[in-house]
Amino acid sequence: MSRKKEYVLLVILGVIFLAAGGYLFQVWEDYHEASAGYQKLQKFIIEKPDVGRDSKGKSKNQEDPEENLPEIDFDGLRAINGDIVAWIQIPGINVDYPVVQGKDNEHYLHYTFDGKANKAGSIFLDYRNRADFMDSKVILYGHNMKDGSMFSNLKKFQDAGFRKEQGRVLIYLPEKTLTYEVIECRGVTERDGVYEMDNKEKEKQMILSTCSSSANIRMIVKCTMDGKQEH
Repeated sequence: MSRKKEYVLLVILGVIFLAAGGYLFQVWEDYHEASAGYQKLQKFIIEKPDVGRDSKGKSKNQEDPEENLPEIDFDGLRAINGDIVAWIQIPGINVDYPVVQGKDNEHYLHYTFDGKANKAGSIFLDYRNRADFMDSKVILYGHNMKDGSMFSNLKKFQDAGFRKEQGRVLIYLPEKTLTYEVIECRGVTERDGVYEMDNKEKEKQMILSTCSSSANIRMIVKCTMDGKQEH
């Protein structure tokens, strides 16, 4: 190979290396910015004060967890983004995010809660749903991020034992809190009808949806409302 060809090859490899490095840096920066941004929103979760301890030294707050759920400062969140409709917590997989609802199911795939363009996007409610979560079927979407954020850990619910122990989902609304139980986790395609709003089952459902390693398959977690509504 002539020196000229070697030089051209080195230039091409250098350009590829720089482009790859730039892409990886952008991905890292997106992850970092999204993580920092959502971490700042934790201040809007207001934990109830410790009401004391019993004779055995156990916190009385633990006696009935349903009575000691935190409150969400929706007024503060609304000042940042008027599309806020709820807050979701899934303690078993460290999901703890605001839920927004846009005019379509595209915008919040690319923008975080504070309105910044970011690959992490937001957790968002299907635009066809009512904001009060009272439809017979509610659908929430979130990205499957490689750093374990957003809806990345939904796949853990494929394990029946984990699902039984950790399958509690809390949806905080301005007026009440809804409790759901995870009953199923599986891969689906658009042909499965999961994303249709018709719900032929008696129980109210919530579908949590994220992408998977396959372009044609989405991972969904199916939940049913257990009827507990903390006011």
